[in-house]
Amino acid sequence: MTDLKADWDAYASSTNSVIIQAYYYFSVWRSYFLLLRGLPISSGTMLEIGASTGQNSLRLSKKYQLQPTLVDTSPLALKLAQQRFALTDFSPILVNENVLSLSLPETYDVVHSHGLLEHFRDPEQTLAFNNHAKHVREGGWLICWVPTPDIPYRLNRWYLETTHQWIFGYERPLTVTEFARFFHQEQLHIRKIRHFPGWLGIAAQRPIS
Repeated sequence: MTDLKADWDAYASSTNSVIIQAYYYFSVWRSYFLLLRGLPISSGTMLEIGASTGQNSLRLSKKYQLQPTLVDTSPLALKLAQQRFALTDFSPILVNENVLSLSLPETYDVVHSHGLLEHFRDPEQTLAFNNHAKHVREGGWLICWVPTPDIPYRLNRWYLETTHQWIFGYERPLTVTEFARFFHQEQLHIRKIRHFPGWLGIAAQRPIS
């Protein structure tokens, strides 16, 4: 089952449900907030890779006054993101592209993703991370979240697979050692690591030469 192709259109559609909205607000956004609290993130530009409907970027845009660019492989997700942002003062640039071939002409003050890197096997996983890192400008931030193989993750995955609700295709959670290695290889300075139930978040900064 876990090698079936992920259904990201179905996931994007599900984000309009009250339950998923509550999950984003009380779990995902709370995790972002606690990871980034106290870090000197200033206004500027932001790139989210694997943005889906852009809920995380919308909250980051509001909190830090960041101008967003959203990348996703699902045209439906980007359409829903555009509708979501239309109700705000922010106008995102939408890019329908795969992280493995991503090469934008700009670098950004903040680059982030939530739940993306774990869907790749090496060497594609390394390439996916490199395509995050290369878009971070000097002094800018890279913020990534991946699932980690703790008990909450295992229980949640067991339930979704057992009830035939797993739509995420191949997914391998990462340990903190595995995850941090990517940042070290790109010579990004890790400023903060947080472990929440089922998830690891790392905030790192590209040094100024």
